[in-house]
Amino acid sequence: MDLRLLHYFLAVCSTGTLHAASAVVHVAQPSLSRQIRRLEQDLGFTLFDRSARGLSLTAAGRMFLPVAEDLLTRATQAQSTARSIARGTVSDLVVVAAPTTMADIISPFIVRAGASGIIGNAIEAMPENVYSVIERGDADFAVGTRIPPAELSSMVLGHAYLWAQMPASHPLASRPSVPIAELLQESLIVMSPAHGVRQMLDSAAARAGLAFTASVETSSPVLAQALAAAGRGVCVLSDDPQHDLVAVPISAPGGELIITLFGVWDELHYASAHIATCLKELSSFNSELYPQTTKFSAKEAIREDVTMP
Repeated sequence: MDLRLLHYFLAVCSTGTLHAASAVVHVAQPSLSRQIRRLEQDLGFTLFDRSARGLSLTAAGRMFLPVAEDLLTRATQAQSTARSIARGTVSDLVVVAAPTTMADIISPFIVRAGASGIIGNAIEAMPENVYSVIERGDADFAVGTRIPPAELSSMVLGHAYLWAQMPASHPLASRPSVPIAELLQESLIVMSPAHGVRQMLDSAAARAGLAFTASVETSSPVLAQALAAAGRGVCVLSDDPQHDLVAVPISAPGGELIITLFGVWDELHYASAHIATCLKELSSFNSELYPQTTKFSAKEAIREDVTMP
């Protein structure tokens, strides 16, 4: 398919008339009309209804519009990638991760890497959808908390804590960690049952033979931290603390509750070696952000990550 014709089609869609579009693409109006007809012939369906009042997209044209936009976007990305390959450089790669991972780990890592860093864009996705973004080709690599698909290359980047967060004046704030049995006696502000960190807390409590009743359940980590800062209880999150809250690791039989982070990419990606190097640097950076105070076995890490979205 001639990408030039798609460009003409989008110009007509955005301007609304052949006359206006011809000025945008610098093609005479009669020639532009012929090119649109040619595209319709190639596609096998009519893109525009033509009347005395002008052009309007047909139902088929409306369906094809996002496809044309996506094709041109991918063509632009392909040209940029080709230039990078020709220069022997890699830049502006796209990483996908959950919002919390993006805010707490990847964003500060991009700042640390500076102008020479290879991450140029990012996509936020729900944790359970992170790896599918790579499989669709919309991102170059991922940082996720689920066990990666076997067909993709992966490495363990490190771990992040499941935190108990409370004001500095709270009796637990000065502790190096808080046992889960003791934590469950507090007024707890927890995420809703569908959230991964809540599932992780529930799983750890069940393994310890404990039960609890939450004081507050919410789907918003921001609200959970605000309520904790207001003195309404202790919130349990993986997010970095806000509002001057103190974050304390939660200990359970077998060690502290820790989320394993995986770097994931396609080994056949043209920048595979650069991605692997970037992820190793991200792993070192993560260990600076979250130095582990206890040993955590691979078996236990996987067990916890199965419960994480």
